[in-house]
Amino acid sequence: MQVLNRIPKLIKFPEEIVRRVKNYQTEHNISTFSKAVYQLIEKGLNKKEHSK
Repeated sequence: MQVLNRIPKLIKFPEEIVRRVKNYQTEHNISTFSKAVYQLIEKGLNKKEHSK
Protein backbone atom coordinates (compact mmCIF):
# COMPACT_ATOMS: atom_id res chain seq x y z
CA MET A 1 0.00 0.00 0.00
CA GLN A 2 1.27 3.43 -0.93
CA VAL A 3 2.12 5.68 2.03
CA LEU A 4 0.58 9.12 1.57
CA ASN A 5 1.60 12.36 3.23
CA ARG A 6 -1.30 13.52 5.36
CA ILE A 7 -2.29 17.16 5.65
CA PRO A 8 -4.45 17.88 8.71
CA LYS A 9 -7.69 19.74 8.01
CA LEU A 10 -10.50 20.68 10.36
CA ILE A 11 -13.88 19.96 8.82
CA LYS A 12 -17.21 20.56 10.50
CA PHE A 13 -19.82 18.06 9.28
CA PRO A 14 -23.58 18.42 9.51
CA GLU A 15 -25.09 15.93 11.98
CA GLU A 16 -26.83 13.99 9.19
CA ILE A 17 -23.52 13.43 7.35
CA VAL A 18 -21.85 12.24 10.57
CA ARG A 19 -24.69 9.77 11.12
CA ARG A 20 -24.42 8.45 7.55
CA VAL A 21 -20.62 8.13 7.71
CA LYS A 22 -20.85 6.31 11.05
CA ASN A 23 -23.42 3.92 9.57
CA TYR A 24 -21.09 3.28 6.61
CA GLN A 25 -18.19 2.77 9.03
CA THR A 26 -20.15 0.18 11.02
CA GLU A 27 -21.53 -1.63 7.97
CA HIS A 28 -18.05 -1.96 6.44
CA ASN A 29 -16.16 -2.70 9.70
CA ILE A 30 -13.92 0.33 9.28
CA SER A 31 -11.84 1.06 12.37
CA THR A 32 -11.98 4.87 12.35
CA PHE A 33 -14.30 7.64 11.24
CA SER A 34 -11.44 9.20 9.24
CA LYS A 35 -10.88 6.00 7.26
CA ALA A 36 -14.58 5.85 6.45
CA VAL A 37 -14.49 9.45 5.23
CA TYR A 38 -11.40 8.72 3.08
CA GLN A 39 -13.10 5.70 1.51
CA LEU A 40 -16.28 7.59 0.77
CA ILE A 41 -14.36 10.48 -0.78
CA GLU A 42 -12.33 8.06 -2.94
CA LYS A 43 -15.50 6.27 -4.06
CA GLY A 44 -17.11 9.58 -5.00
CA LEU A 45 -14.04 10.82 -6.86
CA ASN A 46 -13.59 7.53 -8.71
CA LYS A 47 -17.24 7.46 -9.70
CA LYS A 48 -17.01 11.01 -11.02
CA GLU A 49 -13.87 10.17 -13.04
CA HIS A 50 -15.51 7.08 -14.58
CA SER A 51 -18.64 9.00 -15.56
CA LYS A 52 -16.72 11.47 -17.77
